[in-house]
Amino acid sequence: VRQIIGWREFIRLAYLTLGRRQRCRNFWRLSRPMPAAFYDASTGIEPVDHVIRRVLRTGYCHHIERLMILGNFMLLCDIQPDAVYQWFMELFIDAYDWVMVPNVYGMSQYADGGLLASKPYAASGAYIKRMSDYCTRCRYDVRDRRGANACPFNALYWDFLARNAPKLQANPRLANAYRQWRAFAAADQRALRARAAALIERADSL
Repeated sequence: VRQIIGWREFIRLAYLTLGRRQRCRNFWRLSRPMPAAFYDASTGIEPVDHVIRRVLRTGYCHHIERLMILGNFMLLCDIQPDAVYQWFMELFIDAYDWVMVPNVYGMSQYADGGLLASKPYAASGAYIKRMSDYCTRCRYDVRDRRGANACPFNALYWDFLARNAPKLQANPRLANAYRQWRAFAAADQRALRARAAALIERADSL
């Protein structure tokens, strides 16, 4: 119901009142370009590639897929927010500036530093498993955090939280996630961060 009654109007108002400030911000100070794999659905990660293939075919996907599959993965891979905005503008049938600025810089990438959302929409593979059936046909193991066949979303998510702790750990909505992170053994933390760094470096061929 929210999507039908009021949400479009809210996003339009956000664009009119916050849009100029949003599109000029890069809260995480990211600089990585968009990997070529996002243009031909060759990341090797089933949820990401499945959604990209549909976007290439139809110019559209559901907003949850935009936010928690595509946007989430782009954020975790440190892709520059302007590159994310350009990608969405190039490929989506509803690529109006007033749609994409609040949704990319605000909701998806949190590049505006919280002008629109109260926390980043970042998540591990557990969220995708809970909300979809993608994990049943993906070559990665969503239950594994740091093994060679572990779901990339897992290491990337925990590394994102660790790297950005100075900016995020005081956020009450992330308190439980940081409690979990601190409970990991030091060796597990190091392994997760090392795997995430390797994944980000080879983001074109995951």
